[in-house]
Amino acid sequence: MATANFSNICISGIACAVPKNVVDNDTYSSTLGDLEVKKFIENTGVKKRYVSHSKQTTSDLCYEAASKLLKHKEYDSESIDALIFISQTPDYIQPATSHILQKRLGLAKSCMCLDVNLGCSGYVYGMFLASSLIQSGAVDRVLLLVGDILRKNPVTEIKDQMLFGDAGSATIVERGENTVQGILNANGEGYTSLITPGAGTRRVLKEEESYWEITKPEMEGSEVFEFTIKEIPKIFKQFFNTFDKHIDDFDYCILHQANLFMLKHIGKKIKVQPEKLPISIDRYGNTNGASIPMTIVDLCDLENISKNVKLISSGFGIGLSWGIISFEVEGKDVLPMIYTDNYYEEAYLGK
Repeated sequence: MATANFSNICISGIACAVPKNVVDNDTYSSTLGDLEVKKFIENTGVKKRYVSHSKQTTSDLCYEAASKLLKHKEYDSESIDALIFISQTPDYIQPATSHILQKRLGLAKSCMCLDVNLGCSGYVYGMFLASSLIQSGAVDRVLLLVGDILRKNPVTEIKDQMLFGDAGSATIVERGENTVQGILNANGEGYTSLITPGAGTRRVLKEEESYWEITKPEMEGSEVFEFTIKEIPKIFKQFFNTFDKHIDDFDYCILHQANLFMLKHIGKKIKVQPEKLPISIDRYGNTNGASIPMTIVDLCDLENISKNVKLISSGFGIGLSWGIISFEVEGKDVLPMIYTDNYYEEAYLGK
């Protein structure tokens, strides 16, 4: 368990971007039937989601969020000391997508660039990592970019398509006067619970196999569910004991938007009031690592929040990995949702 109390850290802005194309899950009734779709929506909470077009990638969405956030803050792009890109859907196997984003955003050559392969726990891990770099004295300002798109895989199960939405986020973490507190955990024993077996060096394509079949994500739903409902309430208890905090010390609790049933179950376990547990999965789907900043953006927009808010958040998923982190952010520095179909034409290698 990694535990830290980071002092003199400020979260100075958050922005999120989604594609313009919105897909209503009711449209799947013709394929699955009305009853099956109704049951899916009741269990997961996902009514609609935003889906990228064939040329748009995670980095395109993160770029839009980052460029607009830097403009809002009136920060020179060369003032960014480190760029951390966290995603399971990079532009290429190599090079690291952070280097492409460094070029597009016009960041300084002295800027550290780093890719991290994580999913639903990515935002919590990223905040912890960014705060660590600042606390160490190595950097003063970090641009944290977290996001994912549904892999453009023609053999993806219909219900997986219905669950996941596309999104990219940008968060500026820098030296300041606030405190960030967090705990990270991981259990590699569960690495097969969420896995994409192909496209690496462990699992190569055999002559009789399809590339799409071995690069389709696989999930043991019951294992992931049991892990989540067991470990997330436990890590909240650890956090409160470690830092002498209570759920009532925070304005809102922001959970990874896995599915509605799971969110409500965790909410009851940690005894958070329903009005302090924002939900965005109904309109955006499960957006993996971006779901926490996505929910913050959605909350500040819906509630018209401009003041400082104290947040406690938890992400959990692939690895298995999970964590919890608390921080403050000014509502006026949380940008409204960005809708975009833009993509990086220079990097598009398709036909």
